[in-house]
Amino acid sequence: MRLAANPARKGRSIEGQIVTESRTAGGTSARRGVLATILMLAGVIAGYGLGIVHFFQFLVPAGRRKKSRMFVGTLDQFPVGSGVSVKDPSGREITVVRVSDDAEHPERGFKALSSKCPHLGCQVHWEEANDRFFCPCHNGVFNRDGVATAGPPAAEGKNLPEYEVRVDKTNGWVFVMVTREARYGV
Repeated sequence: MRLAANPARKGRSIEGQIVTESRTAGGTSARRGVLATILMLAGVIAGYGLGIVHFFQFLVPAGRRKKSRMFVGTLDQFPVGSGVSVKDPSGREITVVRVSDDAEHPERGFKALSSKCPHLGCQVHWEEANDRFFCPCHNGVFNRDGVATAGPPAAEGKNLPEYEVRVDKTNGWVFVMVTREARYGV
């Protein structure tokens, strides 16, 4: 069986094999091949380049973390000895306590400490009557400055992390300075 050589057909018979002919004008298939190769190389370079950038961002610390103000209340809302627990944007709970009244430097009268016990991570709360922070899990006791005075945290020498407090004297607003987490937690 032999196929007739017909110019209308896409193939012709050469010794029993059908060979397809490229009917492209001006070598567009060659240009498509070059364009596909260029696009593929650009994709590979961009992919590996971004991978290397993210790898070094993971390994190399980002430097100083930026801090932002978080509003926690006004001076009128904090009588001496009172406290409030708030959560920062990353979900960490912070206890803000007014320990004294300083008219000239009102921020010195506040303590903002982490509400997470450094021993095992239990919830620490402010006991106004005892003028201390207390962790009920293992009877951890911290003074008003967050220094461990009894229990496992004192034995391990672990104190509560402290946050900076700022007070706007013009309107009496109280702020806690919180860090914004960088990518990958570094």
